[in-house]
Amino acid sequence: MNKQHTKKNSKFGLVVLIIPLLFTIIGCPKQEPVLAKVGNANLTKKELSLQLPPGVRLTRDNINSLIDKWINTELIYQEAKRRKIDRDETLQVQLNQLIKELIVNKLLEQEMDKITVTRQEVFDYFTKHKEEFLYEVKISRIVLLDESLAYRVHSQLVAGADFNNLAQNFSQDRVLEKGAESKYFARGVGDPRAGGDPNLEEAIFALSKNQISDVIKTQEGFQIVKLIDRQKVKKDIPLAEVEEYINSIISYRKSREMLDSMIQNLKANTQISQTPEAYFQ
Repeated sequence: MNKQHTKKNSKFGLVVLIIPLLFTIIGCPKQEPVLAKVGNANLTKKELSLQLPPGVRLTRDNINSLIDKWINTELIYQEAKRRKIDRDETLQVQLNQLIKELIVNKLLEQEMDKITVTRQEVFDYFTKHKEEFLYEVKISRIVLLDESLAYRVHSQLVAGADFNNLAQNFSQDRVLEKGAESKYFARGVGDPRAGGDPNLEEAIFALSKNQISDVIKTQEGFQIVKLIDRQKVKKDIPLAEVEEYINSIISYRKSREMLDSMIQNLKANTQISQTPEAYFQ
């Protein structure tokens, strides 16, 4: 055996000795605890933590039910795989779209985390709208899904047409009966944290009795609102009582502005084309 070969072997032997020594010093990679198994699928501690719905904290009281839910889902998922449902073309398209939406939501969450609302902004809003928080109102409304129809109906109202008749004939309201009046309600139903629309609420509380609003674009459609009545229910209200609600309104508006600005910037820097008629060819 030549010296060069002996030297190589000695180096290799040294490496073999050092590797277990290093593992002894720094420790082996720690395995994630497995909380449940279904066939070859494992649920680890980390995976369960990442699956928790927003606001849910893992405790000894709820961990079993959460694990049971994962087991049941995994059992049905594996059965669906056995039936090759995961290969369905429609499902594949839907899954791809869902992945995109989850990624988009994650980006928007990161951007919204940067939004701040100052106490001065809250105070300024409160000062401007304080009087509205002292009242409850009752309304009737016309909800339309088509914008052009909404403006035609509004023109008829301006010309003196009967609000109730137009509501009966055209409204597509899914909440109130056509032409019906709402119950009395106060500021707060438009809380964006509960899916409300603060823009609609502000437009309503700015109306005088029997006044009809302009066409208001909302998530439900295009609305025309008539204020039936307003009654004062409070003599005064402290800022602390509505501070969180006002904060949510300002945050909502800033997030909308951020989203609109992001989309406009992306459109300006991206080549975009659309050919809707191709669908019908």
